Amino acid sequence: MQLSAKMYKQAFSSNVLLQPNYYMEVTMLSCHDVARYFLTKVDSDVGDLVSNLNLQKLVYYAQGLHLAIYDESLFPESIEAWQYGPVAPALYQAYKEYGSGAIERPLDVDFSLYDERTRSFLDEVYSFFGQFSAMKLANMTHEEDPWKKAPTNGVINLQSMKEYFRAWLKQYPERIKAVSISPQAEIVQKFEALAKKWELEVAGSSFVAEKYSHPAYQQIIAMGSAVIPLLLRELEQKPNHWFEALRTITGANPIQPEQRGRTKQMAQAWLKWGREHGYEW
Repeated sequence: MQLSAKMYKQAFSSNVLLQPNYYMEVTMLSCHDVARYFLTKVDSDVGDLVSNLNLQKLVYYAQGLHLAIYDESLFPESIEAWQYGPVAPALYQAYKEYGSGAIERPLDVDFSLYDERTRSFLDEVYSFFGQFSAMKLANMTHEEDPWKKAPTNGVINLQSMKEYFRAWLKQYPERIKAVSISPQAEIVQKFEALAKKWELEVAGSSFVAEKYSHPAYQQIIAMGSAVIPLLLRELEQKPNHWFEALRTITGANPIQPEQRGRTKQMAQAWLKWGREHGYEW
């Protein structure tokens, strides 16, 4: 897998039900497999057509959303930031003979390559993004961080795609329903609800012990190692008293004696510990 996913490999290691591949053993597809599946959705009788430009964007969105929902790449081939948006060079070469014209619907697709989860996911991606024209899709990608922040004609960073589309899914959760059944999404939603409840209800308290004993705080601790990267993210964005939760879950205590009582320094100590232990957030 191209994506460095130490964060969730470690986070989910203690609970097999929360591992991204729990539901089935899946062989990674290629970008060509993904493209061919999308091409089977084309109905020329109703005026559908997919050009190389359309196809590139559909495959890009599929990769980005798969990273965001399942924390793993859908296919291993790289995507680059070309003039008209994200492009998988290997895929471009395969269909460049069509120019800007419609690509023929393949008749020999082996559907056994696609497990039920993947087919459902790709159907949702096509259902939403397949409604747009090639230029509309290109313009959409030009407004998105993964393409904007990548070097011209350079590879688009997978981490950038994952982060962008996670935020996109939070803003538009109804567009890709697969996110509603993602174990990762369920963990994040539960954590965020508990964290918000805890922060609201202990905001006026100056007693650290009271903060740590709050039921919502204890429920977060009970979630175990899955919430470590989420706690680290919270510390980076707005340092707060998540130190006891991290200490209880990990058994570690990177805070030095001279840092005690200094919230920002304590947060930095834990963030350093997280990076040293391979977590990403």
